Amino acid sequence: MAAANLSAALRAPAHPLAKAGYGKRHAPDQAPARADDFAGLEPREAAIAAYIDRLPEGAAIGYKVLAEELPDYGQQACRSALDRLTRAGHLRRIRVQVTLSDGQMRWVTRTYFSRTARDADWWAAHVRFVRGMDAPGQPPAPAAAETVEEPEPGVRAPRSEAYDVLAGLGRREPRLQLSEGDCVELEHLVGEWLARGAGREQITRALTSGLPESVHSAGPLLRKRLETKMPPTPAPRPEKDHPSEQIVGMVMMCLFCDEDETTTTLDHGVCLDCKEAIARDEAMGLTGEVPDTFLARPRAEVDVAARMAELRSATVRPVLPAPRPRR
Repeated sequence: MAAANLSAALRAPAHPLAKAGYGKRHAPDQAPARADDFAGLEPREAAIAAYIDRLPEGAAIGYKVLAEELPDYGQQACRSALDRLTRAGHLRRIRVQVTLSDGQMRWVTRTYFSRTARDADWWAAHVRFVRGMDAPGQPPAPAAAETVEEPEPGVRAPRSEAYDVLAGLGRREPRLQLSEGDCVELEHLVGEWLARGAGREQITRALTSGLPESVHSAGPLLRKRLETKMPPTPAPRPEKDHPSEQIVGMVMMCLFCDEDETTTTLDHGVCLDCKEAIARDEAMGLTGEVPDTFLARPRAEVDVAARMAELRSATVRPVLPAPRPRR
């Protein structure tokens, strides 16, 4: 099931870029990254949102590209997931008119992503402000949806990818079997590795290779490895990769087609025709996980008994402790 493989192949460093000037853009005024940023979403949408969040600006994040990079999901599933992310306030596709430093003017299409959920009014205000329709110096205020809702009693929020990496170490290396508390305590460190571009397999190899013959306490050992082997922060892209430009106009577009708000009606960033197409796919059962026979490579084996034991023991999840200060 998809929940057992929340984003099985997160290869952010190798993810393809869109054409120059296009692709992903970070929405302004986002809250700092947290382990529970996408806790209110369904597991599939949470996994895809976490993957997009880590991609650099300019990355191609259309549903066809995502289906290639996340092989557990097909194109219909990725399109359905992106539709739900727009409704949740994390995505909008916007056509932007820019004037370049050499005086040329052109239209480009960008997909703005916000890890902080925004309501439709915030996105509309953002476009109006850039157009100059709002008073100068008064950017749109963050929406109330920025606060993550608590899950219902007895319902566990989807775990982060960092937590799943730690929880899976025991299946890869029995000497590194961790408790629920150990996973929660180390989660923020693995999250930092992921934020710096490390993939799941890279992290797993760094934690499991070269172990001593006997491991008496896996938690402290892994903390030491995560801290001392932390990859460097990616270097910023050279200034020449970001040509000077001035935005002079914006218009909201459907996330999936070329229609914009001046030619069609948009509902939370998606036109009505595309919404109907997605609804038909969902009604026909075309938006689920890709069957094993259609996978580009074998799906990672899952110990069902161990997974179910984890789920039963994680009904109530402890509060994530603050990271220890580094010396």
